[in-house]
Amino acid sequence: MERAVLEMVNELLLLESQQRYCSCERFCHDAAALALNNLQPRYTTSFEGSIYTLEAIQADQELQSLIRREVGKAMEIVAANPRCPEPDCPLQRNVEAVELELAPSDTRKQN
Repeated sequence: MERAVLEMVNELLLLESQQRYCSCERFCHDAAALALNNLQPRYTTSFEGSIYTLEAIQADQELQSLIRREVGKAMEIVAANPRCPEPDCPLQRNVEAVELELAPSDTRKQN
């Protein structure tokens, strides 16, 4: 299932013409992981099993539509919250760094 999802991420990136997404490895992996969390797993224990499973997934048009839908939703979510390390990433926004200050802990002992 992982390979089918990654292939779908790459396919949708190739079809994208408005630069709404980044093509860096982190973006692709984040989108794939998010999509996989919403899809039923397909586990295999051998290389041959993984090839057979991938072929079965690719032949199932209903499953392909489901994967496409989940990957599309995942890409939108990741694009709205990018973690891309590339400075020229189309998703990076000029966001000022925010310093967080921890509140002091209550040092009184509870009796």
